[in-house]
Amino acid sequence: MATKRKPYIREVNAGWWKKLPFYRDYMLREGTSVFAVWVSVVLLVALLSPDTFMSLVKNPLVIILNLAAFLASLLHTKTWYALVPKILNLPEAILKRLVQTLWGLTIGVSVVVLALAAASY
Repeated sequence: MATKRKPYIREVNAGWWKKLPFYRDYMLREGTSVFAVWVSVVLLVALLSPDTFMSLVKNPLVIILNLAAFLASLLHTKTWYALVPKILNLPEAILKRLVQTLWGLTIGVSVVVLALAAASY
């Protein structure tokens, strides 16, 4: 027999994720995917039409969007590297060294890619 009572439905406002730092960081990290899509579109344009790509990347709005994508990528990297110690069950000293190594590799690869790009320009 069904009851005539209304079920309790808790109200959820649009800013629910802003209340706790964990949810805020999660939403910011997931929001970086928008910029990943932007970078993918720019690279697709470069692949399909190099002439259009060169005129596209000189546009000031595109430069600003690329800078925002770079910063979003740094935020995404920082949050994932911060999760490494929480995932792995290793001694604290090893975890600290591992995160430092990850950052070192990230910076090293970035410098090499920038040097190659500058040399070919």
